[in-house]
Amino acid sequence: MITKCWMLLIYLCYHHELMPAAFTPTWMTRQFPCDVISNKTSNTVKFDCKGRHLEEIPAGITTNATHLDLSENFIKSIKDESFSKLTNLTQLNLNWANKSKDSYGCRLLNISANAFKNLIKLKQLRLSGNCLTEIPRNLPDSVETLELEINKISLDKLHDKSFIGLKNITNLFLSKNCYFWNPCGKSVAIMEKPFQILDKLNALNLSFNNLTHVPKGLPQSITILDLDSNKIEFISKDDFQGLLNLKVLDIKGNCPRCHNARYPCVPCPNGSIDIHPDAFQRLTQLEILNLGGNSLNYLDPSWFQSLTNLKVLYLAFNFLLKSITGEEPSFRAFSYLHRLEKLDLSFNYALGLYPEKITLSQNFSNLRSLKTLHLEALVFQRIGPDTLTPLYNLKNLSALNLGTNFIIYSNSTLFSHFSHVKMIYLSENRLYPTTIESPPTLTDRYNQNSDLSISPSITTPPKDFSYEISQRLIKQECFDSGRVLILSSNNLFFISSKLFEGYGNISCLNLSGNGFSQALNGTEFKMLPNLTYLDLSFNKVDLAYNNAFKELKKLQVLDLSYNPHYFKAFGVTLNLNFTQNLPVLRVLNLSHNEISTLTTKEMYSKSLADLRFAHNNLGKLWKDRACTYKKLFTNLSNLTVLDISSNGIAKIPDDVYKYLPHNLTTLHISHNCLSEFSWDKLPFHQLQSLDLSYNHLSTLTTIDSNITQTLIFLDLSHNHISQVHDGFLQSLKSLTTLSLRNNKLTTVNRTTFKSGPEFQTLFLQRNPFECTCDSIDFILWIEQSDVKIPRLTTQVTCNTPVNQRNNILINFNINQCVNAEQAKQIYALTTSIIILFMIVSTVAHLFYWDASYVLHYMKAKLKGYTSLNSPDTIYDVFVTYDTKDPQVSEWVMSNLRVQLEEEGDKIHPLCLEERDWPLGVPLVDNLTQSIQYSRKTLFVLTKGYVKTGAFKLAMYLAHQRLLDENVDVIVLLMLEPVLQHSHFLRLRKRLCESSVVEWPRTAAAEPWFWQKLRSVIRVDNQVMYNKTYSKYFTTK
Repeated sequence: MITKCWMLLIYLCYHHELMPAAFTPTWMTRQFPCDVISNKTSNTVKFDCKGRHLEEIPAGITTNATHLDLSENFIKSIKDESFSKLTNLTQLNLNWANKSKDSYGCRLLNISANAFKNLIKLKQLRLSGNCLTEIPRNLPDSVETLELEINKISLDKLHDKSFIGLKNITNLFLSKNCYFWNPCGKSVAIMEKPFQILDKLNALNLSFNNLTHVPKGLPQSITILDLDSNKIEFISKDDFQGLLNLKVLDIKGNCPRCHNARYPCVPCPNGSIDIHPDAFQRLTQLEILNLGGNSLNYLDPSWFQSLTNLKVLYLAFNFLLKSITGEEPSFRAFSYLHRLEKLDLSFNYALGLYPEKITLSQNFSNLRSLKTLHLEALVFQRIGPDTLTPLYNLKNLSALNLGTNFIIYSNSTLFSHFSHVKMIYLSENRLYPTTIESPPTLTDRYNQNSDLSISPSITTPPKDFSYEISQRLIKQECFDSGRVLILSSNNLFFISSKLFEGYGNISCLNLSGNGFSQALNGTEFKMLPNLTYLDLSFNKVDLAYNNAFKELKKLQVLDLSYNPHYFKAFGVTLNLNFTQNLPVLRVLNLSHNEISTLTTKEMYSKSLADLRFAHNNLGKLWKDRACTYKKLFTNLSNLTVLDISSNGIAKIPDDVYKYLPHNLTTLHISHNCLSEFSWDKLPFHQLQSLDLSYNHLSTLTTIDSNITQTLIFLDLSHNHISQVHDGFLQSLKSLTTLSLRNNKLTTVNRTTFKSGPEFQTLFLQRNPFECTCDSIDFILWIEQSDVKIPRLTTQVTCNTPVNQRNNILINFNINQCVNAEQAKQIYALTTSIIILFMIVSTVAHLFYWDASYVLHYMKAKLKGYTSLNSPDTIYDVFVTYDTKDPQVSEWVMSNLRVQLEEEGDKIHPLCLEERDWPLGVPLVDNLTQSIQYSRKTLFVLTKGYVKTGAFKLAMYLAHQRLLDENVDVIVLLMLEPVLQHSHFLRLRKRLCESSVVEWPRTAAAEPWFWQKLRSVIRVDNQVMYNKTYSKYFTTK
């Protein structure tokens, strides 16, 4: 009961009106569901409430909020007062604010007429995915960006007053209000001119709306117009007449090419879109034009005659093969496009044909500025000597895409003309090894009635199909390394050096997915001496020889993942000694090879920094009774990143820990079967990230290891952890992030997560917490801690008892567990005791000597005054000094004592604390007797000594003798310059200057100092008083 009352006491300090902390703003409490980010530099306050399962707008959003994100929640309505006080709001995101709990479909969001009226500074308003049937009313005129995508707004009902009051709009997004995934069951024609009044409009998106024609009255200010995937069959001469500032025009997908389409596709009645010859005549500023997916059979040169500034042209998914090959003269249109930098002609293959070769039109040679050319899926068998001739003189060309053409044969020497091209992409073809003299031909089989179709893995579109080829054809690190050659997914089942003749200085080579199974012997890549990145994944590489890859002295990245064929075979040589042939190798990927045995027992490399060894069978290797593989990674002296995830490891043998590379900074051991982990055996002095997720760990104990000073990130998610020992985090001094998601934690003590100042983030989602009175301690810690707990108000939930299941842990009402009245009384009592103790302590510290004097004075008044008997002196001098300072003690015993007791005309017996004081006698008694039995009291003053209580007490007792006996016994020896501003010292110098002596700064003056000190000791102080002041004093 006492424990509960104490916890309530802490709780009241934060949640009731007994203390100022009770007035914590709502947004600062842990119960507040949103993340708040304040940036003083940009003067913004962002409330991120995205995906928090909210059913209403949370209370506590402050009036200084500038950004508010309420997207992906279950808010049913927006009322007039919902945002009435948020007058500083500039961005409001309500996308999918009332999303369906069962599917991705939208649900109607009810918006009151004046919901946004007071948002006078609002710049961006996003309302996509809310099933709105009309544009909300009374929108503030400050809005510049309005997003109304994926609703059910009937665009054919828009009129000239639909956007009245929104003259400042620059970006308007109305896409996907009527299309195959959001059907409205009709074609849409915008008959009036609703956009005409938007004279500041910059970008207009009307894609996916079943529009049958280009809207009239578009403002001249538009620079970006998107009419993608509508049903516009005809572009007239006047459709873009007034758009003199247009820079981006997208009219793709209006007459789609439906062959192999993976979405509901309806072709145009006339087969292709009909574009008037002068449709683009006034678009002289146009830079990007997308005509893809319109089933075009030809290109009218007059379309491009005025487009002298065009830089990007998309013509993919049409029927332009004859134009591309020059069989039709329409490609003379390219003679006008001298500034074109990117051209996409992909997927323009002719249905039912598989020609032996094609020859590009000579008009390609006019594209002098061209940098990127996509010729994917034109479908032909050979790259002949004249196939790419028009491209040879395009010196700016840097990327050539010939993928998915089903090319069977290509003479690599032809590519010697493209030494300036950075990327040559030949993936997804049918190239055979160059050693085959007569590669198979399919001409006769496919020319007339072809069943050839594009690979589904290549053309499978996203939900909303795009007619643009993805630019992420290769990995970024590969592209950054230099010239790139992509030969993946072909029929190159055998590799020889002849294969790479003519490609020139290649830095990155991708041969993945070819299925070759030869044993590499160190000669295959000799034509590519500058290769730095090599991808051989998804093959059947045979690592039989030590000489493999020895010709690649500059190789830095080697990907051998997904080559399990020979690693699963029985009795085959599996050699990893090739790493010794690669002096600058940085990254080696051996993942997904199911390695369970190796011929190599130890890998060697002085350069390898990153080893990916996931999805193998280290568990079996380390179970070997002979322990032959325990040093497998030991000699990788420069290794910093090691991934051994998904290796079937049930236990890491104790002697394996010490043989792991000591320089690791990142270690992944996730997706294994570890039930225990020997933290104390980790030999890493630089480890920063440790991933132990998806294992079977059940308990966390205090970590005593080298990693405690360096570890920053620790992932323990998806384990069976039910108990975390107290102080677990406290031992990890540098840890910033800990993930305990998806474990079996039920109750946690507040001391468990007691941590250092570096700790910032704790993940606790999806644990079966108990919402009982036993959890109060943990809940209070959450509320008081500054540690960020992501999704605290949505995914950190209760599992027991049943009546609390799926409730939010932080919302558990702890008042039901304690007696509030009793806790208040205990709080008042303990507070009073603490305040009284602090007052007494402060007064005692500040007025101790005054109080002592008053007490002695009152005692003397009551008992009468009697002078102390002064017995005959035993010592000439009592020396008091700082006995805790070894240098001072040595000076007193070696110098002062020798000079006064052993040298000079007269011996002066000294009383020294370290020599003459009897043991076991209280300090006050020793001081009193020493001063009483000595003629003089010599204070050896240092900076440290004058601050001690012993000095003050001795000085007080010496003065007491002056008061009692009228005898001045004080002599001050300044061993260091102290008390320079002391009134007492100044007064003594005026009254009896001789009683204040200073240690000389030069050695030559020391004899005079000792002589003076002896004189001061022999003569009474009263004799040495200044005559000017002595007349004011009388003696007994």
